[in-house]
Amino acid sequence: MNLRLRTLLSLSFAGVVIATTAVVSAIVDYEASLRLQKELDRQFIGAASQLAEDLDRGIYARLRDIINVSSLPTIRYLRDGQEEERRNILEALKKTQEYYAWIGFTDENGLVLQATGGLMEGMNVSDQTWWLNGKAGPYVGDIRSLRQDGVDSPGFTTKLSNFIEMATPVRNSQGLVIGILGAYVSWDWASELAANVLRHQSQKLEFLVLSQQHRVILGPDALLAMDIYLPDSLKANAIGLTQWPDGERYLTGFADTKGFRSYKGLGWTVVARQQAETALAPVRQLRTAIWRWGAFIAAVFALLGWGIAKQISRPLKSLAAAAREIKDGARLVAFRMRQSAPQEIHLLSDALGDMMRQLESRETALQRQYAELDMLYEGAPIGIVIVDQNMRCLRMNGRLAEWSGLQNSVVNGRMITELPSELLTQFETPLSQTLLSGTPSYNAEAVIEDTSNELERHFLAACLPLFEDGQSGPVGAALLISEMTAQRQAEYFATHDSLTGLANRRFLTAYLFQELAMARRRKRKLALLYLDMDRFKAVNDTYGHDAGDALLREVAFRLKNVCRESDLISRLGGDEFVIVALDHKNLNNSARLAKSVVISLSRPYILGGAHIHTSPSIGIAVYPDDADDETTLLRYADEAMYEAKKSGPGQYRYYSLIKPGLLEAKGGSDSVA
Repeated sequence: MNLRLRTLLSLSFAGVVIATTAVVSAIVDYEASLRLQKELDRQFIGAASQLAEDLDRGIYARLRDIINVSSLPTIRYLRDGQEEERRNILEALKKTQEYYAWIGFTDENGLVLQATGGLMEGMNVSDQTWWLNGKAGPYVGDIRSLRQDGVDSPGFTTKLSNFIEMATPVRNSQGLVIGILGAYVSWDWASELAANVLRHQSQKLEFLVLSQQHRVILGPDALLAMDIYLPDSLKANAIGLTQWPDGERYLTGFADTKGFRSYKGLGWTVVARQQAETALAPVRQLRTAIWRWGAFIAAVFALLGWGIAKQISRPLKSLAAAAREIKDGARLVAFRMRQSAPQEIHLLSDALGDMMRQLESRETALQRQYAELDMLYEGAPIGIVIVDQNMRCLRMNGRLAEWSGLQNSVVNGRMITELPSELLTQFETPLSQTLLSGTPSYNAEAVIEDTSNELERHFLAACLPLFEDGQSGPVGAALLISEMTAQRQAEYFATHDSLTGLANRRFLTAYLFQELAMARRRKRKLALLYLDMDRFKAVNDTYGHDAGDALLREVAFRLKNVCRESDLISRLGGDEFVIVALDHKNLNNSARLAKSVVISLSRPYILGGAHIHTSPSIGIAVYPDDADDETTLLRYADEAMYEAKKSGPGQYRYYSLIKPGLLEAKGGSDSVA
């Protein structure tokens, strides 16, 4: 809603008065409420404490009655013929206090011997809580009902609903327990105590008594037997405004029963309450008076503001007209003011003119910078995508869209997980981890198949979290992706044989260095098999180099089928191959492998319709038995291979068996029939 300046100033003046009135009202309300509440605190807590003390003293007095009676000789010494006398003592005690509903004396087995009114005489009450606890010493039980206590006697139906049970042991002169003296005290006694305390209070209070289990045992009928939990704030201050189950707010104070002398108390809480509307009525009346005066003063100031605004609004209309011209697209607008306008309005006009010129200059600079950034973003040699904290795509540059097979028009605003891109799918995990942890993630790799060019494309990515001021976690992330296909291909061709795809000599040297170090640490053996194909030169001379190359590829294929996945197969050049067998146990392991290689490579090769026969000669050297470095191990295996060649095609030899003095002792060579 747009308001005229005169109206706005009038409303502002009135608003200031109303705000002042509200502040004054709040302060007065607070101070008056605080003073009134302090006075009520004293009354409420005092009343609750008084009732709590009266309850403790009353229960203590009844318990002392029972203890005193239990010490009378007539009770302590069970002589025949004194039954009526004991009953009279119990009846006399009951008459002294009308709230005794029942007093009874049992023997040590729980059989009621004498009781007031003859109630329950002859019954066995050894399963009753008061009897069981009374054997150990003076006992006071929490409020109970007869049905709860399992008592079924017609004499109680109209006399007692809820009660407090008490008991104490009766001991003979030797200190032995010969019986239990128990009593039921009617809970009506507590209601009378509460009424007596209320008669001395100026406030119209209402009392509730909560058991240790937070159940209402005294109070309005609607709340009886209901569980009430006082809020922690009330427990801390002992008084406060609290909403009760009936939906009303009450000013509530409480005090806990603490026991009296030898009586330790039952953990009850006495609550004194009064409806907040009634308790704080004086404050409400004062607040109403303040608001009436405030409304009158606000009306006077609104009229005064109307007159003042008229003098200010005229020059401001000129500024508003100039602002509308700017809104309509005007670049340079003159802010002209009448000489009669206030000095502040002239200053405002000049400042607005300067600001417009500066804004135009900054807008031009920002447009130029944005164009440069956009050119860098779209022309970058890497793929870039910006996502929010929910992994929703905000922007993707053209290079990444091309790599992903997507169009920018369908990317923005969609979840990364929804985009049909194999490349982006592989980077979802590092991207989500960066958003969760708020830390960058580097060197994430992805590989996708380029079926059109029949090659694997390799990509490397970094995930960077994006933050905003005032935010504890990242508001988004930037995923920067570089294509590494050329680098990976260069690494592959530098370490692999282009003809067979096997590891080359460079890879073998590095691999042997690494695995020998591992074998030293783990104290394991390693076998190296050096292969040379027999009569390979004759194959080249007879069938041509193409046939020779095909033969070498077939040899590589057969070696892969014979060796384990953990074994490394390498082509050193020409027709020479090396197999590195890890975890070498004994000579039998390498012998089985050598025999399998000889059998596999000795089968005929069908190349260009011709059946070609050749076989390998194999030399075997073992770490650490023969050598402990890669150069020596290769040389020894090579020497063993030449010894195998001397014995004919399809042979293998161990270097350990051709060392001086061993060949004769070991008995010669190994061959595959």
